[in-house]
This record gives sequence, C-alpha cells and structure tokens, in this order.
Amino acid sequence: MAGRGPPPLLFWVGDRALDIIGAVTTALRGSAAALGFALAFAAAVLLRTSAQNRAPAPVESEADIPPIPGDVARALSFGFRSLLADTTLLQAIQLLPQRHGDMAPDVAGRIDRRLFRLLEYAVDVDPKFAGAYRFAASALPHETMDGKVYGALKTLQIMEKGLRERPDDWHIGFLLGFLQSYYLRDFTAAGRSLATAAKQPGAPPWIGLLATRLAAQGGELQIATSLAEAMLSQANEDATSKEWQDRVDALHMERDLRAIEEAAQRYRELKGVPPRSVHALVAAGLLYPVPHEPHGGRYLIDADGTARSTVSERLRAYGLTTRFEIHE
Repeated sequence: MAGRGPPPLLFWVGDRALDIIGAVTTALRGSAAALGFALAFAAAVLLRTSAQNRAPAPVESEADIPPIPGDVARALSFGFRSLLADTTLLQAIQLLPQRHGDMAPDVAGRIDRRLFRLLEYAVDVDPKFAGAYRFAASALPHETMDGKVYGALKTLQIMEKGLRERPDDWHIGFLLGFLQSYYLRDFTAAGRSLATAAKQPGAPPWIGLLATRLAAQGGELQIATSLAEAMLSQANEDATSKEWQDRVDALHMERDLRAIEEAAQRYRELKGVPPRSVHALVAAGLLYPVPHEPHGGRYLIDADGTARSTVSERLRAYGLTTRFEIHE
C-alpha cells in the first residue's frame, strides 16, 4: 500500500467537508452582514428619535418669560435681578437666529413677538441694563425686500425707556436717534436723542454734528443752535473749534433762509407775485433788517420762493429719502 494515494472515498469526504465548511462560512458572512445592517438600522432609528426629542419646540410652545411681571420679579429677586435679566437676554440672543429673511411674515411675527417680550422683560427686571437696550436696537427692527419694516415701533418703546434710564450711555441715544431718523423719519425727535448722546462722556464728536443737522432738518433750530454753541464753548482744539464754528454759522444761515422764505410767502399772498429780491421784502416791511450771510455771500430768492445762499449749501440730512412701510 506504500506509495499509493488516499482512497477515493477519502477524497470525496474531504471535498464534501470543504463544501460544507464553505457553505457554513458563507452563511456566517451573510448573517454577519444582515446583523450589521440590522444594527445600523436600529441605531439610525434611535438617533432620529433622540434628535426629534431634542429638537427645539415651535416658538409659541417654548417656555416664555416667567409668569411674574418684571417689576414684581425685580422686587422679589433679592439682589439677583442682574442674573435674571442676563438669563432673559441670553434667551433672546438664542432666539434671534431662528428668524430668517425669507420667512413668511406670520412666522417671523411669532418670533418677533417673543423676542420683544423677552427684551421688554429684561429691562423691566433691570431698567439700567444697557446691554439689553443695545441688543434690542439691533435685533428687533428688520426690513424686507419690498420696503417694509417690522419691529420698529416696539424697538422705539424699549429705546425711549433706555434713554430715560441710561442717558449716560451715549450708544443708547445714538441708536434711538438712528431708529427715529432712518426708519420713522422723525428728524425732530432724532435730533433731540442724538443731542443727549452727544453730551455724554466718550461720545464721538460727529454725533453732535449729526444731531444739529437732523434737528435743523426737523425744524428744531433752537435745539441745534444751543447744542452747537455749547460744543463750541467746550472745544479745546483749533480744528474742533473751527468745525463747531462752521456749524454755528450754518445754523444761523438756515435761520435766515427760513425767515426769508416765510416773508416771501407773505409777499406773494399780499401782492400776488413773488418777490424779486431780499431787498424787496425789506422794502415791503416784511423782513428787517437785511440778513447777513455768515459765510460772506448773499441771499437770493428763486422764482418758487425758495431762499438760498450764493456760497454755501443748506444744512440738510442726505441719504434719508427711503420711506418704509411700518408694520408690527
């Protein structure tokens, strides 16, 4: 038997064993793949369920401001009112990113209302909270592509309180003045707000110049002139003094031009024709004396009754021609 190979039966048994082992291995591989797929599917389901449970609730169903009114909470906070106000402001900061520019007005409106409630509550709890006022001025008003503005009036409500409570913070007066002039086109009120801001320590000099320009455009020449003269008296540098002297001169010119235009209107009503010159107004007893143009020029009257200087432009606020449709 030496030198002979294994019997054919053993070959068959060996081949069959290999087939069986291969089949088992294939089955195990298939089972492992199926098991892995099942585990992955189960993990995906669990993750989705967890994500849905952790997802932010709709805006209207989230926890809102505490049920206690802000002024009452301030009295009951026992020295922790700053902490309560900070927490409420943080809620507002976290809420703001949920509002997008392409949202439907009714959806954005729900976010706006809650944002206002949070910020109003923060300043009710701590009326001196300058950070809440500054954030409100930036977060509440927003424009749409079709020229509509939302939140401006609610912002005005908060910022007017801010100016009363924190007139020492020039940022608040400036932000309020911007709101009043840019969105609401109330130049008189804007001039007053900016004038308050300009008088505070650390306020940039240009705020006072802007305040006088807006006050003049709004007809508050006395406020504008008083502010400019006060700034001129406090100036301790030649460049600053010249800047404020130029503004005082511009305000005096604006005063003269308005007086000329009023006299020209009365002249037309009395004689039926427009006046040809400033001297005609003086001769008619409607203006006295001949106003002195502070820049060295002369005053002229156009055919439509508009007065102007030959050397200097009138004090006007430029770039504020857009009119917004205010919505809340």
